Amino acid sequence: MSISLKIVLIIILFIYWFFIIKSVKNKSMRINYLILWLFIGICMIIALIIPHFVEDFSHLIGFELPINMIFSFAILVIMYIVYDITKQLTKEQNKNTTLTQELSIMKKRIDELEKKGK
Repeated sequence: MSISLKIVLIIILFIYWFFIIKSVKNKSMRINYLILWLFIGICMIIALIIPHFVEDFSHLIGFELPINMIFSFAILVIMYIVYDITKQLTKEQNKNTTLTQELSIMKKRIDELEKKGK
């Protein structure tokens, strides 16, 4: 890989980090995802700076091809994200159920108070 391509890719990674950090500041992304995406960016920079790092690391942990390791880690990251989003969704659904129940109780009380007032 040529030096100019590496420099361009590193610049793209810094732009990527900028947008991730900006998303957290705008509160459109949670901090735990920030850590995950920054870690992925750091791994990408290491892979760019050290040419044979991915190959050596993949062979060290037992993968025959580096692309198999990359796909395996990508699948694990996706599984973590899906799990975390599912957990958040369940928590929000429980909050919605509770709010709906409380709203119904309050509406019933208001209706009863209005009937007593007439």
